[in-house]
Order: sequence, then C-alpha cells, then structure tokens
Amino acid sequence: MSDRPLLQWENRLLVGLFCAALLAHFYFATSNWTAGFLPGHEFRQTQTALIARYIDEQNNFSLLYETPLMGKPWVSILLEVPIYEWSVVGLSRATGLPHFLAARTISLGCFYLVLPALYLLLGRFQLSPPRRLLVLAVILVSPVYILYSRAFLMESMELMCCAWFLLGFVRTMDTRRWPWLAVSIFFGTAAALIKSATFAVWLLPAAGYGVWLVGQDIRTARGWRALLRTVLWGGASVIVALGALRWWINFTDPLKAAHSSAYIFTAKNLSVGNWGLLNFAARFSVRTWGILLERWQDAIMAPWIIGLSLLAGLVFFRHVRGAVGGLSAVFFLAQLMFPLAYAFQDYYFYACTVFLLAALAFIVIGALDSRLPRWGCWLLIAVPFVAQLGNYWQGYRPMQLVKSQGGFPFTDAIRDLTSHDSVIIIAGADWCAIIPYYSQRKALMIRTGLEDDTDYLNRAFNDLAGENISALVMVGDQRSNQTLVDLVAERFNLDHSPTFSHPSADVYFNRKHLELDESIRSGLRYNGVVFRSLTSTECRANETGGKTARQPFKISASLAHSAFGNVTPAPYQAFFTYGLGHEQVDWNVGLFAHPDSDLWLQPPVGATQIHWDFGIVAGAYEQAGAKTDGVEFIITGERAGAKDRVVYQRLLDPVNRTADRGRQSEVIPYQSLPGEVLRFSTRPNQNTNFDWAYWTRIDVK
Repeated sequence: MSDRPLLQWENRLLVGLFCAALLAHFYFATSNWTAGFLPGHEFRQTQTALIARYIDEQNNFSLLYETPLMGKPWVSILLEVPIYEWSVVGLSRATGLPHFLAARTISLGCFYLVLPALYLLLGRFQLSPPRRLLVLAVILVSPVYILYSRAFLMESMELMCCAWFLLGFVRTMDTRRWPWLAVSIFFGTAAALIKSATFAVWLLPAAGYGVWLVGQDIRTARGWRALLRTVLWGGASVIVALGALRWWINFTDPLKAAHSSAYIFTAKNLSVGNWGLLNFAARFSVRTWGILLERWQDAIMAPWIIGLSLLAGLVFFRHVRGAVGGLSAVFFLAQLMFPLAYAFQDYYFYACTVFLLAALAFIVIGALDSRLPRWGCWLLIAVPFVAQLGNYWQGYRPMQLVKSQGGFPFTDAIRDLTSHDSVIIIAGADWCAIIPYYSQRKALMIRTGLEDDTDYLNRAFNDLAGENISALVMVGDQRSNQTLVDLVAERFNLDHSPTFSHPSADVYFNRKHLELDESIRSGLRYNGVVFRSLTSTECRANETGGKTARQPFKISASLAHSAFGNVTPAPYQAFFTYGLGHEQVDWNVGLFAHPDSDLWLQPPVGATQIHWDFGIVAGAYEQAGAKTDGVEFIITGERAGAKDRVVYQRLLDPVNRTADRGRQSEVIPYQSLPGEVLRFSTRPNQNTNFDWAYWTRIDVK
C-alpha cells in the first residue's frame, strides 16, 4: 500500500475524528444502560443470561452447566464453553452488579480491547497511525458495534479473541517467535471454544495469509525447508484450537443427541439447520440473499451505499484494490459459509462487519491518495459516518431506549406467584428463552412442530418426574390447542381453563399452588393480565355462600414487592376471604379487604406510630336497596406466650355516619414491644353483605 503523506492538519483531523467516534460510541452504547430489557435479538440474549443465572445460583462452574429450556436433563444445550458466562458471574459477585449490568460491562470492555489488535493489524498494511485510527473510527460508528457491544452475548469477547488470534498468527508467521505463537494458540483456542462459527470466519484471513506466504516461498525458490517451516509454524498456530473444538464437539454431541428435543444442536444438525453450512440451496437462494440485504440495512447501512462504495473503490482506486477486495471478500464469504445464521440473526454480523468497514475505510484512504480535490475526499469520508449513524438513529436506537425491565406482565405474574424451584411448560414459543428468563423458572419448551407428537410429549413429560410443575404457558397459535392443554392439565394437575390471560399468552396454574390460590387476584398489578379467579366485583355479586375457609398464606419478597407496595414494612403473611385483590380508590390503588381479612407484619424496632389509610367503597353505601351495615378495622399486637392487645379499633358505619364515608386517614400512636407482630384486620359488624372494605396505605415507623 502507498501511504502518501497528508498535511499535518489532516492528520490531526483524523485523530480528532477517531476520538469523536470513540466518545460517540461510548455515549450511544451506554444509553439506557441500567434498563433490564435486553434489546437486540432477545431470543439469544436471554438464553445466555439464563445460563449465567443458573451458574451463579448453583455455583456450578463446570463444563456441564444447565440451560433449563427444553426439559430434563437440563445440561442438554451445551453450545459453548461458558467462558463469557463465568466472567459475568465473577464480575457480578465481585462488584454486586446484577448480571445484565455485569454482562454489558464485560461486553463493552471486550469490544474496546478489540481496537488495539486491529490497530496493530492495520500496521501490516503500512498505514500511518492517523489512517489506522480512521479505519477504527468507521468501525466505531457501526450500528451493529454500538448495539451489540452492550448485549448479554459473547460476541464481543469472541471478536476480541479472534482479533488477537489473527494478530498473533500474522506476527508468528512474520517473526517465527514463540511468544507470538503463544498468543495465537491462547486466543485461538478461546475463540474456538466460545463460538466456533465466528472463529471459522477469522480463520479465512489467517488461511489466506498463510497461503500467500507459502506462495512466496515457492516463487522465491527458498527450498523445501523454508516451505516446511512456514507450514509447521502456521499449523502450530491453529492445531490446538481446532483440536480443542473437536474435543468439545465429541464431548457435547452425545448429550444433545440423547435428549428428547435438543438433538437439533448437534454439530451436524446445526450445520444443516441453524447455520446453513451444508445447505447449498440456501447459500445461493435469491430469497436468502434478499433477507441478507435486509440484515445489512439493520446492522450496517443501506445496501446500495455499500454496493456503490465497493464498486467505486475497485474501479477508481487501484492502489487499494487488493485491500478492498480481500477484506470485503471475508465479509461475503462469512455469509456464504453460514447463510441461514446471518439471514435470520442480525447479531451474527458482529463477526464479519469489521472486514467490510475496513474495506470501506480503505476506499476513503484511496481517495485521499488520489487527485480528487480535498473537499471531495472529506465528503467521501463523511459517507460511512453519516450513513451508519443515521441508520443506527432510526433503527436500533429507538429499541435500545425503551424504558423497560424486560419480559411481559404475565411473566411477572408467573415469577411472583409460583414457587422459585418449580418448572413451567411452554408451547408456541419454540425454544426462545424470553419467558423462562423473565419468569425466573426452569422450563420445558415444547419445540415448534412437536406439539402433537405423542411419543415426544410422553418422553419429555416422563423426564419431568419428581419436578414441581407450576404452570403451562400457551403462546401464539398454540393458545387454541385444547388437546395439548388437556393432556398437560391431566398429567400435572393443572387448570383446564386459563387461570389468567394476556394478549400474548394464556397461563394455566397448578390446582394445588397455594400461593396462587390466595394471591392471583391482583389484575391491577399486571397490566393487560385478566384473571379468571374471583375479582372484587365478582365477590360483591356472589356474597351469599362465596366464603371459603383458608389458612393464611406466606408472602414472598417478590410478591410483597409487586402486590403490597403500599405496605411498609413488607408483610410476611396474609389471609383474604375472597383472595388478594386490588381496588381503585380516587387516584390510589388499595388492597381489597372484605371481611374477614388479615395482614401480618413485623414492626421496626422502636416504632412509635402507625399511619393507616382505609375505608369502604362508596357503592357499598350509596347504592339503592341493600347496603353495608359497617366494617370494623382493627390493629392487634401479637406476641408468643402473651395475650393479644388491641392497638386500634374503629367501626365505620357510612350509611348512618357521614364522617365515616370516603377514605379515612389515621395516625395512631404506637409503642412497639419486643417480639411483637402487628395484625391488621377487617371484621363485619353484623353480617358481611356489601362490606367492600379497602386499605390504601399501611406505614409503621
């Protein structure tokens, strides 16, 4: 490559451009940093996050890690050696960061560690430092390297390993020195075990450089010894990595093949299916390439800009033609190798886009060395920056800025209302990990196409023997598959009708799930979720004979957070005759406390007062005909081995006393006693008809 000297101000401008691109990348990549939502192919991110969660929970840092998505045995989906997930858990434990923030920190850090390796590799093209920084600047503003450098994915760690492997390989072949060979072996082996499909892409330039050196040995007639040394040094740089990959495949494929549905992840099946490596029809399909062009638009820039730029570079700038052609060839060959993976998963472009962007940057460098007027050169420099940043701003960024902790209201309900150690069964979502991850439950995900396969279902259900099956989730077109619902319901003692529904899913709960039995009626807490169980309105319409005798239920921390946010400190136990429900009072959401209702909490040490807001729904005393005869509101102090003491007691009779109408707000003096718990209760006056009581605030301090 020629590298004609630029004016000093131009060199400074290129350095400044790199600094601006680096700052812009950091700003954009860290936008909405603390939101738990995982934008960008959430299907795969949640799978990686699920692996990290169970590594941490089980303290399992072995190679037999669990991916509890497709039923037992949970160790069936061993796609990669979980070096990335181990790192996430390690950082989370060391810093206290939640997993998704630890993952983003590691991903972003690994991406920035790619840059020094690329900078050194660009030196092999005899580029001056400012021009190398120009190439890096073009890479920094790419949409795929902004969004997915903060993803809960191993892509950036893999890219880092691949870049340092290639640098180690090139330096090994140039210098024949052992330290560089060690670099090549270490990073190459890590890359092969973290994500072999990406490593395969980076083997292409390594192989190309190795073949070129062999050709040099042959052309210069340096003899067979020199040729043998070149081959041996090149082989030594990759043999350990390839051997480790072969070992990993031999170790994991039998486990996958033996599973009822995870056999699709064996190396052979991935090559034909998910990747398309052995699918020659897909490789040359017009439809596939039409989809690939859409992915270019998503991950990089408009395809027509890419096409025109490459054409211009190859035609008009001869001295960069080799670099442009070689680098862009790697980009295209990656998609030819794995056409289906790239067509349907935009994050795969993280592996190869760096080569395309380097090619486009070389075109700009070719313009700088040409006779084009300087203003024309700088207009060309602006093209990849404007095209990519504009594409990111209109495409990925709105998705990245969504203010959400992720999941759906129905996954929140599953998480809050089922046992942590239980298992859910899901149909209609293939093996997408979004529902299990946000529900925080292990899952048997019935793969698409197997919903009516009796042999598969019997085997998968038998594998779950001894597990606590808490819910069935039906998604998409499977919501109408009543045959499957009935089969699962009979096998695992679930409801035959949806316990609750959401626009995205129907959820059927276990009949014996006691916590659900008492707390499911919290529709106002889960946006868009409609509960089949009794609501407060249904209680009012069916008050004669509607009572059922139940024991108090325990309140988990997650349930306290979601359903008892108006109670401080958080309660630990409750009883509601008609189940837990919520009532809209003015602009507040209150607990529906129809008699008999009881709520227990542990007061803070040294507490001196209780703030209690309560009342009776206006319809109970304003309606025509029969009305409430009043409700008694009571606070009782309870201690083991001691007589209960009444801390507060008041009868509201809004029909006869206007002062008892509307929301009541009481500040009650209180002196806590050692070991005492407080019970907040409602009791009927003479009967429970129309006793539509509520509590909007309980605050003991």
